Amino acid sequence: MADWGRDWMRGHWPPEHLAALEACLILEEVSRSTAASARHTLPILKGLGCRRVGLVTDALHIPRAHLLFKRRFGPQGILVVPLAARGLVRHYWRHRRYLWLGKMALREGGAWLKVLARSVIGFHD
Repeated sequence: MADWGRDWMRGHWPPEHLAALEACLILEEVSRSTAASARHTLPILKGLGCRRVGLVTDALHIPRAHLLFKRRFGPQGILVVPLAARGLVRHYWRHRRYLWLGKMALREGGAWLKVLARSVIGFHD
């Protein structure tokens, strides 16, 4: 996702805007789940003294990602602003990557089921 976003910005944004973005962008690419990404990003943001952050991910993923990040960051007084990176689904559709789109939709659906199940039993990462 991060690579796609950077490539898209390089093709659509002026160089000075790219430089400004790079100066304030934190990429967390170690985690294997959205909840783990929120968990690993929180200490970085606290160390920087951030009170407001933008959460950038694809439009399909942003509702669940926002919920999980808000759940993790809210008690710490950090406001999470969702910033959907539009175009990833369209990109895959245009390039006939239907299998990848199906996989993405199934993973997101399964991840929502996991979030809802954990909410019912009261467990949060």
